[in-house]
Amino acid sequence: MADSKKPLTVKILQWIYLLVFIFVVGAIIVLHNVPNEMLVTLRVPRFLREIDPFLGYAWPSSLLVYQVTLLFSLFLILVDSLGLFFYQARLWRIFSDLSSFLGLFVAWTIILFFVFSLTFSNVLKDDNIQTAMIFLALSLFLFILDLVTFAVDEQSLGRRLFKKST
Repeated sequence: MADSKKPLTVKILQWIYLLVFIFVVGAIIVLHNVPNEMLVTLRVPRFLREIDPFLGYAWPSSLLVYQVTLLFSLFLILVDSLGLFFYQARLWRIFSDLSSFLGLFVAWTIILFFVFSLTFSNVLKDDNIQTAMIFLALSLFLFILDLVTFAVDEQSLGRRLFKKST
C-alpha cells in the first residue's frame, strides 16, 4: 500500500487535517494554561456566558453543548486525518467518508449558531463580536474542508467501484 498510489488531493488533505488537529489541540492547551485576561476573543465559554440572556437557556447547558460539540468535532477531524493517511484501506476510506458527512452537519450547525449570535451584534461587546467572527470563519473553513474531503472520498470510492464492476 504505497503512498505513491494516493491521489495528490488526498496527500494534501491528509496533511491539512493533521495540521488542523494539532492546531486545535494546541489552541485548547494554550487557552487552558493562559490567564483569563489574555486571548479573550478566543474564549468561547466566556462568549457563551455573556450571550446567555439571548440564548434562552441556562449558561451551564450551553457550555455542555459546546464541550460535547468541540470533542465530537475533534474526533471527526482525527478520523478524517487517519482515514486519509490510511487511504488504501477500504475501511478507513469509509470511516473518512462518514466522518466527513457528519462533519458537514456539525460545521453547519456551528455556522448557524455564530450567525445567530451575530444578529445580536448591536448589544454585544466588541470582543464578543470578534469571537463570533473568528469562530464563524473557522467553522466555514472546516465546512469547506469537509465538503472537499467528502467529494474526494466519493470520487475515489466511486472510481474504485466502477473499476470493479467493469
